[in-house]
Amino acid sequence: MAGGFIISLLLLVMTAKKINWQLVEDAFATATWLPWLPLAVLTYLVGMLLRGWRLKQLVCTEANLTVATASNIVAVGYATNNILPARLGEFARAGMLAERTGLPYALSLTVTFLERLLDGLTILSLFVLASFVTPTDQWMKTAAAVAAVIFGCAIPCVMILAFSPQLSLSLASQLSIPLGRKWHNRALALVTQVTRGLSCLRDASTALSVLCNSFLIWIVEGLMFAMVMPCFNMSINLIKAVAVMAFTNLGILIPSTPGYVGPYQICCSTALRAVTAGETQIMPHHYQLPSNLDNLGLLINESIGQVSESTALSYAVVVHLVFYSTVTIWGVIAMARYGLELGTTAALAWEAKPATDLPTTETSLSVITSVPTQSTVNHCFKVNPFWLSVVSASLPTRALALSADERRAAVRYATEFTCSELGALPTKLRFLFKVGIFGFRTITMLTNFNAFENLAASQQEKVINAWSYGPIALARKLFKPLRSLALLAFFEYPAVIAIIDGKTQQIPTQGTGV
Repeated sequence: MAGGFIISLLLLVMTAKKINWQLVEDAFATATWLPWLPLAVLTYLVGMLLRGWRLKQLVCTEANLTVATASNIVAVGYATNNILPARLGEFARAGMLAERTGLPYALSLTVTFLERLLDGLTILSLFVLASFVTPTDQWMKTAAAVAAVIFGCAIPCVMILAFSPQLSLSLASQLSIPLGRKWHNRALALVTQVTRGLSCLRDASTALSVLCNSFLIWIVEGLMFAMVMPCFNMSINLIKAVAVMAFTNLGILIPSTPGYVGPYQICCSTALRAVTAGETQIMPHHYQLPSNLDNLGLLINESIGQVSESTALSYAVVVHLVFYSTVTIWGVIAMARYGLELGTTAALAWEAKPATDLPTTETSLSVITSVPTQSTVNHCFKVNPFWLSVVSASLPTRALALSADERRAAVRYATEFTCSELGALPTKLRFLFKVGIFGFRTITMLTNFNAFENLAASQQEKVINAWSYGPIALARKLFKPLRSLALLAFFEYPAVIAIIDGKTQQIPTQGTGV
């Protein structure tokens, strides 16, 4: 991470020394923004939806995602990369995929890695194809060759994991046996999740669809690069734009600054100058000659030949701004909308698949299982008027024909169970939960000018429902375990069971006429 920052800083300093900033200012002052800039933003949005479609295809055998949700997950990853350094957005993207689908994190991270691999191979292929059509400098071809070697080494590993899962497990087992049982089991579990994440490649139609979609994604992104060209009086050339796009994205694969500030501008501007060498630019008729005649030579050189460094840098800044602002705004909105409310229960359900039936035999069997370590429960949640009120407001006590005594007994039973289970939480979770409850009590006091337990029953229900089903994800997540525990205990209370069973027995005879 530190190395990426240092390299990015050096690139920025070197560029700043060579650029004539007066010409950069002139390039921006004479740029034509409409309709090209809005079209570039729209094109990039289409590309993001295509990325969401591809993610939906990659996890179709393990989870059911809509294109909108998948696109939001992709946007969150890109936005995190724009905010944090070292491409940490890839991990955030995998985490949100696990959160929204319940897939294990290792499997989600494998899907993210597969996306990056597909992107790298697609970009590299497009760059090679573009270099055959349009002339490029030799150093760009050398960079493409280095990238080809890197991805060429990754492809066989992916193919083995995808198409030979048993061989992969065997190799992982043999290599991890010397490390002991603990690491051997972890290695097998990791390889299992990785092979599951690559399972979509085993279906020929899905694999072909994903590959075609990857090419379409990056061609659309190249079109976004092309849309910015007329802003700086360059003719639209999709082939050259694809070459610039490909080299720019290959250049930012290495972890660096947040949002790739520095490397993005250097790679984009350098690639643009390389692919436009010898291309004639026509000076716009409304262009005002700079007052500084020292800049006239550079301006004339640009108008009759290669794009100048100032124009190339201006172009790179605008392209980066389109990418950065669009996806960051989208990602931040997605994070604010979703929060981190789902996934824990779904992940547990995914991993808690029923075991296969054990063989019927008279001989003794040894079953490997995991038993939680018994520990002394910390009874830090006492049954008091506050907890009795919270549990009562969370239960459908009015929907059942319970007497007053039965209702009080059922609420107390559910409260005792809830407090006991909350007290058994690990220390870290127990502390966080207590902080959340403290915030709930404080906000309730400030908004209602009274303690929660002193409010009327109808007002208590409104407050609980506002927190349990409102728009704030953290509030919903705070009350989800509490309501689940209370409901579980309530519907196990004998008086409640008796009433439910009694109603169930009456249902077939109601309105049947029999």
